[in-house]
Amino acid sequence: MSSLNWLKNLSDNFFLRKHQPSDVTVQLLKDLYPGVDWSRVDFYEGLPYFTPLVAPYVTAQALPDFYSLGRYRIYLKKFDETRAQCIADIVHEGMHVMQAMQYMKGYGFGFLRGFLVRYIALFFKHGYRNNPFEIPAYEQEFNFLSYCHKFHQHGILPGIDPFIVQVIGKEPSLVFYKSEISQPAGFIPLFASFLLCLLIALLKPLADLLVFIFWLLIRSVSGFR
Repeated sequence: MSSLNWLKNLSDNFFLRKHQPSDVTVQLLKDLYPGVDWSRVDFYEGLPYFTPLVAPYVTAQALPDFYSLGRYRIYLKKFDETRAQCIADIVHEGMHVMQAMQYMKGYGFGFLRGFLVRYIALFFKHGYRNNPFEIPAYEQEFNFLSYCHKFHQHGILPGIDPFIVQVIGKEPSLVFYKSEISQPAGFIPLFASFLLCLLIALLKPLADLLVFIFWLLIRSVSGFR
């Protein structure tokens, strides 16, 4: 990615548009993860400005709301809740929110939260796709899509029937109150992850300020307006 393209991407993704999921989607999340306080979760279209740099393969994310002690955000590159795959992505990220709230009920300081410390430690050991936090989230996503297929609702086309979404939300095998992550992370990965999360918690406000200044400069250039 060229410098100009990177700056353009930064400009486009510094202020993301808040998204209000449909009532059907919200009810699905409540049905599948009844132990989650969904009033603490916001949804945003687009990905954080830093995501393309650290995880270019990601199209959806669940992260703590950095400037809060207990809120979370679900990011999707594009919301289109007429597509089964889009709802499956939300279901996947919803699993991560549920996992996060199992650690000190999801509270912490910025990115310094129990969930992220353990997630990153296991990422150091297993990589992304084999991370014990990702395995059940992907299984949940694929199982949701399998039920969609049983009702002839496919990932992209045609548009998914909201009534089918409500029916699938009542499927007992998709309902989770908690996700058991039994694999030990090990002291060294945990310590390294803790230091990384602490560093992010301390430096991200400064990084956001610098990016905001860049954003102002970029918006002042006519080619980026």
